[in-house]
Amino acid sequence: MLKFILGISLLTSNPVFACIASENFDIYFSRDSSHISNSEIVRIAKWVADQKINYANHLTKETTLISGHAEESEPEAPALAQSRLQTAYALLEELGFLRGTIKKSARVYSHGDVDNGRRVEISFLPDCPNKCCDGK
Repeated sequence: MLKFILGISLLTSNPVFACIASENFDIYFSRDSSHISNSEIVRIAKWVADQKINYANHLTKETTLISGHAEESEPEAPALAQSRLQTAYALLEELGFLRGTIKKSARVYSHGDVDNGRRVEISFLPDCPNKCCDGK
């Protein structure tokens, strides 16, 4: 009976599993630093290359959200979050990834909010077609 109820709820709750079109990536930093390590540069360069291939025809109607973060326990956390944001923005610009509308923000995480608040979050929102929209 439990399996039946679970099956019915899964069938009727299909809209709950909505597609999310954004492509997300986090750049991680060492404590008290806004320097991007070589390994992180390689990771982001690969991600950027993949996005350029997947969305080769997307140039203007996209939105890229870039958010710099720091943990409140880091010295001068608001300035550090902003510095991380600027460093990541410069790298994305150098890699030729900044297209469409760019929105930037910075935030300081309170103790215990997240496992690692020493990062920059990148969310790329491609226009149709994308993994949720075939453009038809």
